[in-house]
Amino acid sequence: MSNSQNIIKDEAEITVRKTKEGKYCDLTHGISHTRSIKRLTKSQLMKLFAKLRLRFTITPQCNIWCVFCSNEGSNYTAKREKHADIDLIINLCEMLFKKTPLKQVDFSGGEPLIHPDFLQKKYKLIKFVRKNPKIRFSLHTNGINLTTEIINEIKDSFSRIGISIHSLNFETWNKITNTNNQFPKNVQLRKFDEIMKNIEFLGKQKIGNKVFLKSVVMKDINDSPKELKAILDMCGKYHFHPKFLQFEPQYLGQEKFIVGRAELFSKLERLGCKFAEDAPRHNDPKTYIPGVNFIKPGAAMGLHSIFGCGQEGACMTCYDFLCMFVKPLNHAKGLYLKPCAVLDTRIDLTHAIKTTNYEQLLDLFRISREYLMLAPGLGTADWNKEDIYMPNSTCR
Repeated sequence: MSNSQNIIKDEAEITVRKTKEGKYCDLTHGISHTRSIKRLTKSQLMKLFAKLRLRFTITPQCNIWCVFCSNEGSNYTAKREKHADIDLIINLCEMLFKKTPLKQVDFSGGEPLIHPDFLQKKYKLIKFVRKNPKIRFSLHTNGINLTTEIINEIKDSFSRIGISIHSLNFETWNKITNTNNQFPKNVQLRKFDEIMKNIEFLGKQKIGNKVFLKSVVMKDINDSPKELKAILDMCGKYHFHPKFLQFEPQYLGQEKFIVGRAELFSKLERLGCKFAEDAPRHNDPKTYIPGVNFIKPGAAMGLHSIFGCGQEGACMTCYDFLCMFVKPLNHAKGLYLKPCAVLDTRIDLTHAIKTTNYEQLLDLFRISREYLMLAPGLGTADWNKEDIYMPNSTCR
């Protein structure tokens, strides 16, 4: 296998947990003893920093509204709140780089590319990334504002570029991204055209090993062979990674949209994808195998992901697997840790960052992981969204 192939495989496998023998493992089998521990030692905390991602919501605002939007676990009113302070994000990263073995940082939203740092072409975040070549930085975007200029700015310094596209058919894409028809159709069409143009330019950069074309799969919406094949073909054309995510209901009424692994994997196999013999095909809520790889000839290695928030297996293992989420406070003058996606627990980091208090900062991260060890979201039936925003979606 060539070096370039190794890079492709490593990037798609980086969040997939396997045994030393290369077999998929149920994460709940390896962590049950930890639940009897009351405090994490410094060594245990550092081990978590070495393998977990730090994921920033650099803005809660977005230029579309997907029917499955979790807003990174925040209520929908957060979509009206202010952008994060880029200087605080940079300062927090620098503190953690100095005191921990943190290796992976994600920038997400909302839609990160509508942050003024990008719109006003300041690019402070990109300049910071370039100064830290040993860190694996990722950018997660819906692709609308992923212009040729931004692509040229990030293509050599970011390890991963994720584009949430969900469908390559405009009508389907609009149905998924335009909850309650909040945007005029002609406006949506312009956005979709920009995405297609941006993907084409990105594909010509020959950095497919960095690019993940992502689709949240919804039953009877974008799970048809035609829809799935279009994503796979695009990934084959530009050697992107296809990434399919299991639909995560925000309300009980959305459970009908879930496409389980057995059903999806069978559909993908009929389209030429290949899975390992031990790839899990069940959706047992008491087990947790969050990431599964697959091969599609021509494309980079594929990935299927499950969050499973609220289910027993996911909640039991969350502290050991899920990202460390950092979000802007309502007034945008601070940052907080959000330990649990489905509960609105907040741990304010602002004072520790502004006073450069390393000991306090690490203690807050330790408290966050210890909170998750209690499995706080276990049994949660929905994501605690406001009733006023409950989607009367066109996806019905």
